[in-house]
Amino acid sequence: MAARLALRSLARGRATLAREAVRPETPWLPKAALAPMATQAAVKAAVSSKILTGYVVNQEIGDEKTQKDYYDKASHYDLLWGEDNIHLGYYPHLSVACHDPTLVLDNKQASDALTKRMVDLAHINHKTNLLDLGCGKGQSIRVMHELTGAKCTGIDLSSTNIDRANQWTRERGLSEHLTFYEGSFTALPQEVLSQKYDVIFSQVAFCHVHSELIHTFLELRKVLAPGGIVVVNDYLGCDLPGGASQRTKQHTWKRLHFEYLHGHVAWRRIAEDAGFVVEYYENLDRHMVQTYLDMAKTAEKYDIKSTDGTNLCENYRETAKAIQDREVGMNLCLISDPSAPSSK
Repeated sequence: MAARLALRSLARGRATLAREAVRPETPWLPKAALAPMATQAAVKAAVSSKILTGYVVNQEIGDEKTQKDYYDKASHYDLLWGEDNIHLGYYPHLSVACHDPTLVLDNKQASDALTKRMVDLAHINHKTNLLDLGCGKGQSIRVMHELTGAKCTGIDLSSTNIDRANQWTRERGLSEHLTFYEGSFTALPQEVLSQKYDVIFSQVAFCHVHSELIHTFLELRKVLAPGGIVVVNDYLGCDLPGGASQRTKQHTWKRLHFEYLHGHVAWRRIAEDAGFVVEYYENLDRHMVQTYLDMAKTAEKYDIKSTDGTNLCENYRETAKAIQDREVGMNLCLISDPSAPSSK
């Protein structure tokens, strides 16, 4: 009970941009300098098969050829991350916004805490019609519906994930409130395109198609209701001139079938170049490190291997080091579309 009350209270505080936003030592790039890159990405996206499928072929690992194969075959998440959870966490003791720095959560609790924080930032309530892009097995949607009563729709590339999400929903008689579709957010299913959503929500999903990130943002505008907002938690790369090291690509990119990852600065600028206004931005790198170090202990305990045979605990610890070296990161962002008139 104390932990739940503390979780509710921590969301009242907000970290300021000066304290937990984009790293101050990382220079902002002029918009004009990045606009050509964004334009080129949009042109590439128009002819790319990734837009139609959402699949990225980065490096084949046995039978795993895409990120869909990875999530369809992944069997370690329930054991290591908690039942039906495939998301990273928010740890109150690491945040300046927390009212109780002594509150230390496990990974499953931290995952739900991140969802709760996003609920509060986006002001999700019982009147909200919400779309979750890359919904996984529906764990975040369950938390949001339980907290707010919002009507939720989720889409995900993984057949395994969607089957589980639908199974859980049917068993609890919630099909009228929670709906799931197999599909890609780079080419939204017609069932989704026929609707407008007050809130578009996503956790660590856009990262799988970062080379087409501007197209992803433009796709959101098709289904965002007037006055609606987008709340995103994404897995990021780096803004360092030399880019990510081969070590990071081996232990992080390869395992998750990442083709490319934008850093904090580039990600935010691409959102703005797509026509969105960044209302709030928070750097969650420290929370990401905590998740991977916690999970490394559990992966080592159960001697779990990655698909290529590497000890998963080694990959997790190497990813934590990559975050500390500023080659990998994580954000929390609230954006709005100024071109869409408010419904209020």
